[in-house]
Amino acid sequence: MFADTVARFGERTAVEIQRLAHVDAFTYSQLHDMAVIRAAWLHANGIRSGDRIAILGHNDAHWCAAYLAILKLGAIAVPLDTNYSAEQVTTIVRDAGASLVLVADTLRSNAIDAAIELKNLHFEPNPLEPVEPLELLEPPRAEDAAVILYTSGTTSDPKGVVLTHANLLAERDAAFAVVKVSERDAVLGVLPLFHSLAQLANLLLPFAVGARVVYLEAINSTELLRALSERKITILACVPQFFYLIHQRVLQQVQKSGMATRLLFAVLLSLNFRLRRAGINLGRVCFGKVHSMMGRELRLLVTGGSKFDPSIGRDLYALGFTILQAYGLTETSAAATISTPHEAHIDTVGRPLPGVTIQIDASGEILIRGPIVMQGYYNRPDATAAVIKDGWLLTGDLGRVDAAGRITITGRKKEMIVLASGKNIYPEEIEAHYRKSTFVKEICVMGLAETGRPMTERLYAVVVPNMELMRERKIANVGDLLRFELEGLSHGLPAHKRVLGYHIAFEPLPRTTTQKIKRHEVERLARDRQAAEKQDAPLREEDIAWLREPHAAIAMPLIKARAKGARVWPDANLELDLGLDSMERVELLTELESASATKVSQQVAAEIFTVRQLVDAIGSGNAAGSGTQAEHLDASWAGILKDLPATDDAGLGWLLRKRMLAAPVLFVILRIARVLFVRARVNGLPRLPASGPYIITPNHQSYVDPFILCSVLPYRVFKELFFVGAVEYFETPFTRWVAHTANLVPVDPDANLVPAMRAGAFGLAHGKILMLFPEGERSIDGTVKKFKKGAPILAQHLGVPMVPVALKGIHELWPRNRPINWKLVAPWSRHRVRIEIGEPVTPAVASAYNESASRLRDRVNAMWEALSS
Repeated sequence: MFADTVARFGERTAVEIQRLAHVDAFTYSQLHDMAVIRAAWLHANGIRSGDRIAILGHNDAHWCAAYLAILKLGAIAVPLDTNYSAEQVTTIVRDAGASLVLVADTLRSNAIDAAIELKNLHFEPNPLEPVEPLELLEPPRAEDAAVILYTSGTTSDPKGVVLTHANLLAERDAAFAVVKVSERDAVLGVLPLFHSLAQLANLLLPFAVGARVVYLEAINSTELLRALSERKITILACVPQFFYLIHQRVLQQVQKSGMATRLLFAVLLSLNFRLRRAGINLGRVCFGKVHSMMGRELRLLVTGGSKFDPSIGRDLYALGFTILQAYGLTETSAAATISTPHEAHIDTVGRPLPGVTIQIDASGEILIRGPIVMQGYYNRPDATAAVIKDGWLLTGDLGRVDAAGRITITGRKKEMIVLASGKNIYPEEIEAHYRKSTFVKEICVMGLAETGRPMTERLYAVVVPNMELMRERKIANVGDLLRFELEGLSHGLPAHKRVLGYHIAFEPLPRTTTQKIKRHEVERLARDRQAAEKQDAPLREEDIAWLREPHAAIAMPLIKARAKGARVWPDANLELDLGLDSMERVELLTELESASATKVSQQVAAEIFTVRQLVDAIGSGNAAGSGTQAEHLDASWAGILKDLPATDDAGLGWLLRKRMLAAPVLFVILRIARVLFVRARVNGLPRLPASGPYIITPNHQSYVDPFILCSVLPYRVFKELFFVGAVEYFETPFTRWVAHTANLVPVDPDANLVPAMRAGAFGLAHGKILMLFPEGERSIDGTVKKFKKGAPILAQHLGVPMVPVALKGIHELWPRNRPINWKLVAPWSRHRVRIEIGEPVTPAVASAYNESASRLRDRVNAMWEALSS
């Protein structure tokens, strides 16, 4: 096959290697000559038909030449994973009975360590020494083995999949019947060539038609995007993770835009999705920047190797990209099914390839039969018999077939979680749902029970946050944000599919070379952490040594005093394990700075998540001078909130202006909107103080809470109101103008908590009325949640009362994580919003902030429950 291609396209480029500074190119004739020279060398060194030859190297022309040379002799190629350890290389080489190992220069040390008793060939990117011309050989037969691909890198149970020349040619013919590839195409080969899908997409198919293949010296997103554009790539076959990265980048750019741009993007995305269903694709016109980033020549994206998130697939399809989703195993020579370029069924893996038959057995397992199915496992008749029965390959995957013959993969049989309740859970389905949050970079879901108590099993997750986005948004309380995101997404799942426990990991999840999560390893890490949380869990020697260091000895007693009885160990998360909220983190850091006479920069403080990071930050902090130390010694909230300027503080003087036009206009607009859209009944208006300052503290049900509440307040109160709002909602010139007009101070109460508190204190100190939602977030179900202590701190140190307010019925209008309920947004809907204003509460001067917050919450909750009766 390859010789026929060389005869037709000898002078065309076959392989390009994109290096950091230049590009190496090899024509089909050059690649053919390299393969012939290597075949002659192998033959001269005694290699004959049926011998097994291992290849250990990265994707490049020399790997391809070695592979072709082995097959030309009728020998069998045994590609090795470049991530194998020396022990694994030894195990695989011995299991395959390889008589020779071809080793790339960069991996030679690993191979030398592994192959003590084996001959080694080290080849460099130069022609080998001259040898006698290759004599005329009898070509291999179709039924002869061509390659052995090992599906496991373990040393205990290696299984080599034997694929014949007939398997490979059947795979080629079946793929070409669905996907059109020609000599005009350029294929980007990102997947490692020791993977079956890579051998199909990045070697077998392009070399059969004279296409150009581009390999990368360095595999990273920057080099990949550069190749897509500069190398004029038309086809990219890759695992889903890369496409998730592209999708994430696009959404992050959109989120940075103004509200009008975000709305336009959503409309165009929805429009183009529908147009594509009708055969019209305006993606390159509507989303030109995205297509320029991916390369204007790109026509096909092919994904396989693991389950593809259908929601991301739909977005990419709507952006104008044509995605082919393939499904198969190493045992099926790569793909067994593939979706066609003309279908938008992103949630399926398409129909079986021509010549392939698929059926689903009674347990839901997918069975495959056809010429692409392997010969068997090398020297493993037992393992072969376990997966091939009556000609059918038992895949171990679960799925279903629709009326049109399209197949949907629901999960792996061995990875399916069977809860104690008997419910079957497919983890990939749950993970795809929670990955809808742009703040969730990776997630692995498992069933986890307490040791020796199987009935306590629940869905548990290890979550890796998108720290790049967190840093960009200046979010320090990662735990709070992820809890909010996961809680909101959980509401869209049946109760038995919701994650009920999780922990945050800041390192990437362990994955295979094809980017599949190593679930058993992640579960082991989760159990290790579960054990570490127990009070009597032993510490590691290195942790014991760390605790003896001077700064740790000073800090640990103070941290334990605030840990509320939780076990404190070096890697404990300040939020998730010790239960510290953003204010308690500020208080603890300030207390530690005072005790150690150091100062931690705001930038470093934003990156503190664990006890170890906190203590190390104190240990490496800048020494405080005498003035700074005195400040630290009085660094309670009283110290933070004292000495507010008379007229301005960090540019907040505009809060004191008289809004002669804006206040009455906004007041009238809100009153009219309330009459048109909401039937509101309010009780307790006379309980509002005659004048400011004071703090209005309602429960938080929806985005529209402040608008509805403001619409029922008297004008004398409305004109003196001010707010402290999350800066993420006011990032465009228009929204900033709206905030300024409405007396709203856009701050980041997470990353810049102290400035946010001082902004509230400034307004109160000048007689204004602050509307503050103590829950800090919208309730997921409308009930009153825990109150944070910001309002009591301000009330206590500014000497102002808090006015409890209960809101009822607004949650139903616009629930969190769900669209507006338009059926209820009109007076004739008969849906009534109820508002109860309580008697003002003034906290005692010496009362604890948490206790004051709890009492305030109880008061609001009692009023809320009374509204329900």
